[in-house]
Amino acid sequence: MEALDLTKAPPRAPREELAGIRFLPRSIDKIRATLPGGHLGEYLIEGLTTMMLDALGITLVAFTDAVRTATSDDGIATFVTAHAKPGGIDAWHRFVDARKPQGGDPVKAVEAYPFLAGRSDFGLSLDVIAEDDRLLFARGNAG
Repeated sequence: MEALDLTKAPPRAPREELAGIRFLPRSIDKIRATLPGGHLGEYLIEGLTTMMLDALGITLVAFTDAVRTATSDDGIATFVTAHAKPGGIDAWHRFVDARKPQGGDPVKAVEAYPFLAGRSDFGLSLDVIAEDDRLLFARGNAG
């Protein structure tokens, strides 16, 4: 796949799915941004992407190789579904569908996402990440 520049546009939305796996399209985009010619911007691989891969039983190296050599999302979907450990997708969904920002730590959540200051309900990580993307590109300083 071709490299992506995540200073020009965010990765796909956190709730998007591929092969029935939430967050997989976003993780693909973030890995594409690490390929030669790509730019990760303010995004990180460590976090929900590595948590997803751990739940699926797929190493970051193997996933990165799959993204690098695939010609489309379909190729990555085939790789992930073939290599995911039994029950891994369900375990991932149970985890991510309940995950609060920064594991529910309000101090760390506000440090990571200042727009949460003064709020008592942070919502779920997937929704906070989507709002962070929106705000990041609204400010025009994603790079």
